[in-house]
Amino acid sequence: MNFNEFYALYPRKQGRRAAEKSWQRLSNQEQQDALEALPNHLEYWKLKQTEKDFIPHPATWLNQGRWEDELDMTVKVKEDKSWMATEAGIVAKAAELGVHSMGLTYYQLKEKCLLVMAKKAMA
Repeated sequence: MNFNEFYALYPRKQGRRAAEKSWQRLSNQEQQDALEALPNHLEYWKLKQTEKDFIPHPATWLNQGRWEDELDMTVKVKEDKSWMATEAGIVAKAAELGVHSMGLTYYQLKEKCLLVMAKKAMA
C-alpha cells in the first residue's frame, strides 16, 4: 500500500509527516481498508458540503480508524433563509405565503412568516 496514493486523494493537506507516521503504524489490511473507504468519505464530505476546516486532518482520520465510520449518505435539503436578511425579502416571503403585513413591523412579519412555514411543515 502506498501512502502517497492516500495523501494525493485526501482533501486536507495538513500534517503530512504525522499522517505518514500514522499510515506506517497501520497493518497492510488497514491500509488497504482505508484506501478503499476513502472514496466514500470523499463523496460524503461533498454530499454534506463539508467545509475543509471540518474534515479531519489525515493523521487524525487514520489514527481514529475513521475509514470504519458509518456514513449517512442521505441529503437534507437546507432551507434558504436569505429572505430573512432584508426587509424586501421578508415582504416577498410574506406575499408568497399569503401573510398580510398591514400594521406589522418587519420583525413581526418575519415571525408570522416563520409560524406559517412551521405550520405547513407540520401538516
